[in-house]
Amino acid sequence: MPTRTRTALIAVVAAAALAAAPATAAVAAPGDPIDLTLLSTTDNHGHILNWDYFANAPYPAGEELGLARAGTLIDEVRAERGAESVLLFDNGDAIQGTPLTYLTGMLEPVTETGDAHPMAAAFNALDYDAQVVGNHEYNYGLDLLDAYDAQLDAPLLGANAVDASTGEPTLPPTAMIERTIDGQTVQVGVIGVVTPGVRVWDRAIVDGIVEFEDQVQTVERYVPELEAAGADLVVVLAHTGFDPESQTYDPAALQENLATTVAGVPGVDVVVAGHSHQDNPEVVVEQADGGRAIVTQPVYWGGSVSRVDLRLVPEGDGFAVDWTDAVPTGEQLYTSGDVAEHAGVVAAAQAQHDATVEYVNTEIATATETMSGATSRYEDTALIDFVNEVQTETVREALAGGDHADATILSQASPFNRDVIVEAGPMTVRDMAALYIYENTLLAVELSGAELRDYLEWSARYFIEQEVGAEITAEVAGANDPAADRPIPDYSYDVVDGIDYTFDISQPVGERLVRFEHQDGTEIADDDVFVMGINNYRQSGGSGYPHVADAPVVWNGLLELRQLLIDYALERGTIDPADFADVNWTLTTTPLVDETPVPTDPAPTEPAPTEPAPSETAPVETEPGGVAAPGDGGQGGSLPQTGVEPSLLVLLLGGALIAGGALLARRTRKG
Repeated sequence: MPTRTRTALIAVVAAAALAAAPATAAVAAPGDPIDLTLLSTTDNHGHILNWDYFANAPYPAGEELGLARAGTLIDEVRAERGAESVLLFDNGDAIQGTPLTYLTGMLEPVTETGDAHPMAAAFNALDYDAQVVGNHEYNYGLDLLDAYDAQLDAPLLGANAVDASTGEPTLPPTAMIERTIDGQTVQVGVIGVVTPGVRVWDRAIVDGIVEFEDQVQTVERYVPELEAAGADLVVVLAHTGFDPESQTYDPAALQENLATTVAGVPGVDVVVAGHSHQDNPEVVVEQADGGRAIVTQPVYWGGSVSRVDLRLVPEGDGFAVDWTDAVPTGEQLYTSGDVAEHAGVVAAAQAQHDATVEYVNTEIATATETMSGATSRYEDTALIDFVNEVQTETVREALAGGDHADATILSQASPFNRDVIVEAGPMTVRDMAALYIYENTLLAVELSGAELRDYLEWSARYFIEQEVGAEITAEVAGANDPAADRPIPDYSYDVVDGIDYTFDISQPVGERLVRFEHQDGTEIADDDVFVMGINNYRQSGGSGYPHVADAPVVWNGLLELRQLLIDYALERGTIDPADFADVNWTLTTTPLVDETPVPTDPAPTEPAPTEPAPSETAPVETEPGGVAAPGDGGQGGSLPQTGVEPSLLVLLLGGALIAGGALLARRTRKG
């Protein structure tokens, strides 16, 4: 990586020189207060123009967005405050997220075409002052990141992304921005840090090459250097979300979201947060030494420009933020509504935008039925079955003739997009892009029955615990994740195809898997062996699923999943759900009961049984109200046996049907 190494070395030498220089050498003695405005964007994810590539239309009225609209608001603030009084930052995750960035990062990468990256061109058109690398900047590989970095006019920072061999930053750790305002010189020091989750999510790209250090410790290291170099103001571009309320800071854990703790580092004045896709214009954090910092998080996808106004007052040989007479304020400048698109940004992206629109509207097959993802997170749908069908067949073909040719093949998929609808009729590339919105690749791992049980129980935590007999609706999805202090996202919920199973979501987390069977109806044993097709994000440890990160990898063709869907459709020409749709998993809120017919009017010579016969499956033991007796919080195992009168069994079964809970569903594969 010659470009990256050279940039890092220059940054280290420059930082050392700044640290050695006397603080008074760079600036004249201050006089009057100075008003400064900081503008920032974050998590643009390739949204330059107000265009929904999946819908093939502009975003609707009231929901408009994009960097081009943000550019107009930026120009307005510069005109209002004076260009020298305004600093502009981007907080990362720019080059992944739309078909535009997929085309220029994967299918026709700028590393091969030599074209300008559309995001770099758009940022340059707006004259950004500094940017930070986001975790998604690594998705397309280090060469693509290098090319993007080289095209940016502003420095791309990454203080905690270090060379695995030398420990030196692979990107400039800091920048010093000097402005002359009303005849006075102000120096703004900027530090950039990124969530260390990159080491997990893009392990295949960065492992052994780039390591990621704790964000807080990194900021603590560089604040004194910037202060010694004469910084009047310290800004941290932190591609990380606010700390979850339940989280205790632990530097050894390399935690994902730490914006609040970063703001608590003495000497930090402003933190720009991101990564978590929240709208949070202003939070003030008290520091241990009595200082304060303001944290702001812009809206993702170019949904806003965050604006922080502050006053710097003379202090010693420099300036300090006024927290007494002119307290800093933060607000969002939203890009929706009556906001024009910036002509320079539009011009920078137009040609590649047009090429992307043409690409995504390419017809690849015909769908015999309409398939929707609206309910995929709480019921089995043909759309997710389609993804699993493609993955299963790809893995099966890859393993043919090898040691795992006779293995039971499973596949996991997640409901990425609630809004996706593949209409009956012509299918296009954009249908596949809407269905599979991430640039994941496919591989296959070996799991035991016991490990698979753990995996499914982890997936089932996605559902909010319900009352017994409650109806299964969309409201059951998205339980709160205490570790992240937010609902578990849809992409963290997995559907597994190739077995039959049922979750009882009236039960506690960890005890919900009440049916766990092979397709022939036999129970899955702990020592059964499976091969599961899985995406690289999940296999790398994404969303915390157990076992898969350490499971034996039996195949890895590095095949991009969205392209596999496209190739499958092109090869077959017709996509008919009858060929792959099934109902292999269900949700219930009613304890499952024995399906074996029980005589309700036994012949006089046959007394009604009061205990289950050896060949019968016993019903669940219930507590008052019909709630299944909980275990000790471990993994759900065999349900306890008890002798229940046949009449009570009938009442339980009838009550379950009336309550509307989803009962045991056998596999109904079509075709």
